[in-house]
Amino acid sequence: MSLITIKETIEKIEAKNKSMPVEDKQYVVQFAFKTNDKELTESLLDELSKEESDREAVKAKYDAIIDLKPKWLEHIENLLVAIEMYRLEEKKASQRLVELLKAHNIDVSIEELRCEDTSIIKERVVKSMSL
Repeated sequence: MSLITIKETIEKIEAKNKSMPVEDKQYVVQFAFKTNDKELTESLLDELSKEESDREAVKAKYDAIIDLKPKWLEHIENLLVAIEMYRLEEKKASQRLVELLKAHNIDVSIEELRCEDTSIIKERVVKSMSL
């Protein structure tokens, strides 16, 4: 069980089926995190990617595979998965923002976005617009 598994799973989902509903993506990532079984996760992803699949039946089938754990442990695992997914999305959004700012001749690094007060960056943007 590792956060690297989450990242790899999200990358597989994005490569295989970007239009998959968010709930299904979360289910696949949580399954990968809980089982740390790449083959089973790949199989789950394949089944959920099929248009004609009965999503609830597929999830029930894979739920039976997962060992029963205390609810509090499941909640912790789900929160860890959510945090890692958020981190990956934040990284993509930060990179996109840096690219947009650079396209408008505003030089801001990803580190500055993370560390500086956003009002300082906003002032830089407004200042560059007035030039």
